[in-house]
Amino acid sequence: MTLAMPASRSLIALLVGTVAFFALWLIALKPGGSSSNGSSSSQGLGQYQSAINKAHQAVTTSNASNAASGNDGTSSTAASGGTSSTSSTAPSQPATTSSTGAHSSRPAATGRATHSRAAAARLSSVQHAMAHHKVVAMLFYNPLAADDQAVKQELASVSTHRGQVVKLAIPLDEASNFTAVTQQVPVNFSPTLVLIAPNGQTGEIVGFSDQLEIAQRVNDALAAR
Repeated sequence: MTLAMPASRSLIALLVGTVAFFALWLIALKPGGSSSNGSSSSQGLGQYQSAINKAHQAVTTSNASNAASGNDGTSSTAASGGTSSTSSTAPSQPATTSSTGAHSSRPAATGRATHSRAAAARLSSVQHAMAHHKVVAMLFYNPLAADDQAVKQELASVSTHRGQVVKLAIPLDEASNFTAVTQQVPVNFSPTLVLIAPNGQTGEIVGFSDQLEIAQRVNDALAAR
């Protein structure tokens, strides 16, 4: 942005003198007139001589003042290259603290809490079933594997025999929660179906098994009371 410098006093005085001179020239002197108007021209000049003298005096006074202050009427313009510019620095914006990390951590924490509650519920179901001498069918599976998902569906279609059979699908990463079972029946692969009879006998089916095979093993466990 360019700001106009204020006019110097000598320049103002010079402009005033110039305007006064041309005004007198047009009104009093009337260039191009006849020689018969010479006396009236001289008389008109004498009428405005006082104004002319005052204009010259104003110019002289302004020049003397500028010389005394070291300002010749053009130094300020020359020093700034004819223009004056100002620069401003925009105020820095206050730093903002993003709460994205805090919000994104909440779903993760909620998911872990839900998983922990579900794991505790599965463990409690197994303990309750064994305490009441029921048949327990525990499928340790990988939720991301197609064969494991297929065995889970086959187990879901097997009869519970009016509540005498408890069926659970347990993610493989929860196997460490069931050490009392896995110490007797190692679970090293998925899918692995572990069957616990009411008398405490255990058995397992490793790999894929269909509904008919699982149902037969459940019946065998019920008969081992």
